Amino acid sequence: MQYVRHGDTYIVRLEDDEIFPNKFLEFLSAQGVKRGSFTGIGAMRRTCIAFFDTETKEYLDREFDEQMEVLALVGNVATHDGELLVHTHVTLGRRDYSVLGGHLREGIVRPTLEVTLHAGSEPLQRAVDPKYGLPALDLKERL
Repeated sequence: MQYVRHGDTYIVRLEDDEIFPNKFLEFLSAQGVKRGSFTGIGAMRRTCIAFFDTETKEYLDREFDEQMEVLALVGNVATHDGELLVHTHVTLGRRDYSVLGGHLREGIVRPTLEVTLHAGSEPLQRAVDPKYGLPALDLKERL
């Protein structure tokens, strides 16, 4: 992994065979990042993506063992139960130019994943949403 920092913005490059989000979480922890938002592009050779079923209140996971372009990676960083958590969605492009998308559980990078992170050191918290059982952002203000 390589990175450069400009103020509160990091440009991070994950390299061949590094696993997202594991390696990214290590980076966040080492840098003391407690909140942020990120975007990225690149490619992965294997992924696990998920779809949240609101009826069953469970994620439906599916693994893909194929080289795909990461057309868009978007997410945020917060803490849940004292641990860093990244919430990531991904759009993946296949060799036949079809597209897949969902909640990114895990991906093995090949050859690169370039992530731009806008970070902060003050924590952003998640708490379990009683309706769906998800660790949702716990924000202070409401309309």
